Amino acid sequence: MRRLLIPGAGTVFLCMLLVSASVQAQQRLAAAPDRPKIGLALSGGGARGVAHIGVIRELERLRVPVDYIAGTSMGAIVGGLYATGMNPDDMEKLVNEIDWDDIFRDLPDRENLSLRRKFDDAVFQVDKSFGISGGKLKAPTGFTQGRKLSLLLERLTARTNKLRNFDELPIPFRAVATDIVTGNEVVLQQGNLAAAVRASMSIPGVLAVVEIDGRRLVDGGMANNMPISVVRDMGADIVIAVDISTPLLRQDQLGSAAAIVFQLTGFLTRQNTEAQIATITDQDTLLVPELGDIATSSFKRAGEAVAIGEQAAVAARERLVRYALSAEQYAAHVAHRRILEDSRPVLAFIRIDNDSSVADAVIESRIRLQPGDVLDVAVLDAGLNLVYGMGLFETVRYDVVSEQDETGLVVTVREKPWGPKYLQFGASFSSDFGEEQELGLVIGYTFTPINRLGGEWRSLLRLGEEQGLVTELYQPVAAYSPYFVLPRLFFLNQRFNQIQDGRIIAEDRVERLGGTLLVGREFGTWGRLSAGVTRFTGKVSTRIGPPSEGDTDIDGGEVEARFRVDTLNDFHFPRSGNRSLLGWIGSRESLGADVRFNQLLLDTVLAKSWGRHTLLLGVRYFSTVDGEAPVQSRFRLGGLFELPGFARNELTGQHVALLRSGYLRRLGEAWSSPSYVGFTLQYGNAFEDEDDIEFDNALVAGSAYLGMDTLFGPVYLGYGLAEGGRSSLYLQIGSSFAF
Repeated sequence: MRRLLIPGAGTVFLCMLLVSASVQAQQRLAAAPDRPKIGLALSGGGARGVAHIGVIRELERLRVPVDYIAGTSMGAIVGGLYATGMNPDDMEKLVNEIDWDDIFRDLPDRENLSLRRKFDDAVFQVDKSFGISGGKLKAPTGFTQGRKLSLLLERLTARTNKLRNFDELPIPFRAVATDIVTGNEVVLQQGNLAAAVRASMSIPGVLAVVEIDGRRLVDGGMANNMPISVVRDMGADIVIAVDISTPLLRQDQLGSAAAIVFQLTGFLTRQNTEAQIATITDQDTLLVPELGDIATSSFKRAGEAVAIGEQAAVAARERLVRYALSAEQYAAHVAHRRILEDSRPVLAFIRIDNDSSVADAVIESRIRLQPGDVLDVAVLDAGLNLVYGMGLFETVRYDVVSEQDETGLVVTVREKPWGPKYLQFGASFSSDFGEEQELGLVIGYTFTPINRLGGEWRSLLRLGEEQGLVTELYQPVAAYSPYFVLPRLFFLNQRFNQIQDGRIIAEDRVERLGGTLLVGREFGTWGRLSAGVTRFTGKVSTRIGPPSEGDTDIDGGEVEARFRVDTLNDFHFPRSGNRSLLGWIGSRESLGADVRFNQLLLDTVLAKSWGRHTLLLGVRYFSTVDGEAPVQSRFRLGGLFELPGFARNELTGQHVALLRSGYLRRLGEAWSSPSYVGFTLQYGNAFEDEDDIEFDNALVAGSAYLGMDTLFGPVYLGYGLAEGGRSSLYLQIGSSFAF
């Protein structure tokens, strides 16, 4: 028995020596400088590119080393983040948490908008403006400027701020873009990583062009959607290529002009992709995840795309294990990568790279960092949002730079190339499906900035049932000052009803021509205090009702003080914040008015949400507290959201008292637009005498409505019912705006 055991043990020992020698030989081969280098080529394809995350996760599980990465469009985002050291789990969590509907909208969160830009919400339904130059209209370079996307990329790549060469990343990286002037491929290998990635995915006509080193860059898919040649040029001996590009449409899918344009663009992308795939050799591996009907824009299906990418890599495991390292080798490979520390230097200087006519000091006043501060990316983002919220700039970004052994911040702002004169449009339509229908069109002309302090000249023309023309100059008094002056000229033609015993007995048309001079102070982006004087002249004509003795001339002279607060996150379908007004108007004969009176204004709406649900509460109390206001100064009430059951502005009086409550629930999306169902319950009325403001004289009213927040403004379809049997159907498109 011992004779049998001794040779057996020797055999086992000999085998162990041979295995150990083989492993050591493999380790030496893998660690040797001549180990085949592996490059990862990630194609573009919009939301489909999230599948790259699943592929990378499986490569890590198999211990496949990645020595170089090149990416195009979404491939550049995933590849760039992985190159900085972000792991697949964190990337998947990121894409699932991002609000993709919001990320591709130009405007920053409404709380960061200046009060001037918040005013736009009530007037212009489309948040786009056309430039005017040489008598011609100029359009933005993309449907969206991608500001929020750029800010997100800056935050995610903050650890690379001090790096200038992408070879210095934990994994050397390249982003591929296209020069829109020449059509040539541009391989970005140095500079600002966030800007490079952003340029790589600038889909022409969708996202604005990005300018880097004097070149105007767009999506790299136009020139090289599958950057196999790029990773080979970086030094890759073996290429793992992942093709997630969108397939061409079938004949039965080409039924619209948009589909034809999409197909033509797809030809360019597909041709260069096939040309790159043709260079793949037997030692390379091509992965094509079966993404099915996941479209370029299907970001909400990110979780599915990640899983499909992982499945594609698992299916190709037999080919991928050829590149695998042992656990020890892979650990050594990962440990050899450079670790990027959080970039939180002390800022020795802050410099503004500004090509606009606005003074640097105006921009500096909104950046919440000073020389000597530690760089806080969250604080910097908030400041840059305030700069962008001014509405003057196409590009607002930053770089952390080192100069003469000092670290500083360079904030780059680029004025909108289609400005500084802009044309905007707004429209509204309201109908009770009866006799009351109102159509309005507003055309806005804005010249901003008109000087280095950021002054703005704006003119608004309203056409429709009620007409008006307003031109005003908004002028800050200094770069760092919150104070402003605002002179305004106006012409208004409005409709006011005469009511007796609860019935409309006449309709008056009121024309006014005059001017206002306001001075005020702004409180950040949330509030404004103003005071001013208004002088006007005009006439009142009775259009419907008892025959009149002719037009009545009117004169007005008023002083006013108003305090406004606006923190609503959305003007039309708010989910948080409040919008309030507290004001006083005094008409004085010494200023040229026909009559003397005083009015108090109080109006507030609060919004609070949980999940998809929003509760709205509001109070309005407008009162002529002294004297009797003439027809043009009476308060108006009525409409879907102001005592439903009555037509818009049907009720008028010396006083208005209204308690409002509402419930709003987001349903989802219809035709790519958020949709809602809402209910309101209101209690109030318009009153002639203050003594009439009693519970017995107020009316209970409620409404139910469907709403949709479209690219062309809000659309509401609702039904209102008021105490006393008054009911009405409503169709409202756009805001019920007034000057």
